[in-house]
Amino acid sequence: MVLTGYGNVPPGRAAQVMGMLLGVPVSAGWADKASGRLAAQLGKAGFDAAMLAALAGEKALAADETPVNVLDSSAPQPAAREEQEQDPEEDKAAAGAPHVLIVRTPDGRLTWLQALASRRKADVAAGIPAAFTGLLMTDGYTGYQHLLSRLAGIQQCCQHIIRRCRAVIKLGPGGLQSWAGDIIAILREAHQAVQDARARGSTALGADLLDELRQRYDEAATFGITHNRLRDWHEGNHPGYALGCWLRDYKEQVFLFTRDFAADWTTNVAERGAKSAKRHQAVSGYWHSLATLARWCRIRNYLDSAADHGITALDAIRDALTGKPWLPPLPAIR
Repeated sequence: MVLTGYGNVPPGRAAQVMGMLLGVPVSAGWADKASGRLAAQLGKAGFDAAMLAALAGEKALAADETPVNVLDSSAPQPAAREEQEQDPEEDKAAAGAPHVLIVRTPDGRLTWLQALASRRKADVAAGIPAAFTGLLMTDGYTGYQHLLSRLAGIQQCCQHIIRRCRAVIKLGPGGLQSWAGDIIAILREAHQAVQDARARGSTALGADLLDELRQRYDEAATFGITHNRLRDWHEGNHPGYALGCWLRDYKEQVFLFTRDFAADWTTNVAERGAKSAKRHQAVSGYWHSLATLARWCRIRNYLDSAADHGITALDAIRDALTGKPWLPPLPAIR
């Protein structure tokens, strides 16, 4: 289980390694059943419920999604056209493809991976703990927006915004897209100002500084809209115009981290949480079904979160198999 659940080794290869080390031949099915046993013990101990309760008690969470390869494509998937939300990033898989949703605390203390049949908004919403009402840091995907009715707010990832700004700057012509560079500078200044305020023990930015940053942001976004509105582009609106409009429409979600210091300005912690799924897929190639993907997610949630509480994978597995798994502390009553 250390090999398959933590080391990303496929069951067949894990069985070969065990046979070589122990001198006792075992089958790939035996190795796979061992993972199933661990997942079953975690389910019996109420690990999922404990994790959801702990996450729901957090002031802020970060979320991200990553596409995965699942051989069994027979699982029902939503087909509603209106749920095929558009993402500003172009390197995402189709909304109907299987994904892993990553939800983490800003300090990486708790990791919650969940198998999704698709990346449509209904599936994504189901992956966010139902009782969570705090701040959610996301990557710009609009599938999260309908959660605002129960959330305290959404923080758009400023690193994703910076990437989009850099892409627009490269388009030119000349220095016409320098307004996007101004947006980058403003966001970085805002982040540094928040860091400085935290170091001083403050809980908010000064009103004058915040007003100045927001005004410069408005002016830069307006420039991008005005000067790219009629610019020719081979695929609809010019990216500079699309970005300017997005920055205008999502301004309050971009600046949330300057008003509430519980929110981070990026979703980097969630992106780092996606590495385990990407690494496993790079080694093993795929999961057989959504069920095996969900089982793998439960095990990784347990091992990764336990590791962030000082428990090694080997100890965590032993404790789970003996009926005494590590469970996250109960959240403090807010």
